[in-house]
Amino acid sequence: MESKGLRIGELASLLGTTTKTLRFYEQIGLLAPPRRSESAYRLYDGEAAQTARLVVELRRLDLTLPELQELLANGHEATRRSRLQALMDEKLRAIYLQLSVLQGRCDDLEARHAALLATPRGRPPQCICEALLRPCTCDAAARSRADTNGA
Repeated sequence: MESKGLRIGELASLLGTTTKTLRFYEQIGLLAPPRRSESAYRLYDGEAAQTARLVVELRRLDLTLPELQELLANGHEATRRSRLQALMDEKLRAIYLQLSVLQGRCDDLEARHAALLATPRGRPPQCICEALLRPCTCDAAARSRADTNGA
């Protein structure tokens, strides 16, 4: 009879991930190779399952694989919390910067959209000068074409 433990599919299902992901984490050293059954199935005991859960949950924090490998390196357990906090601080700063850039782009697009909506009715239908936030030259161009065609 095979010894008890979670098979890889069962563990993947419990963790909300795939067997392919767990195998990959094993391949790159984030997870230690689990023991094998007599039929060569991977069997995860409680400790291996906890480690897999930790890796999957940390990955959901958007940590890169090198960041995960460094965070989980042996001998760093005593500083793991402070190192994770520093990584999260960096991630938050990057997200806040992205948000600022996106807010600026959103504000600009809203201003251009509002300007386009406020285009005077007498402008030619192809006129988009207001959205470009520039003085309209469409009327002058249309008059110039009309003068050229009429001459």
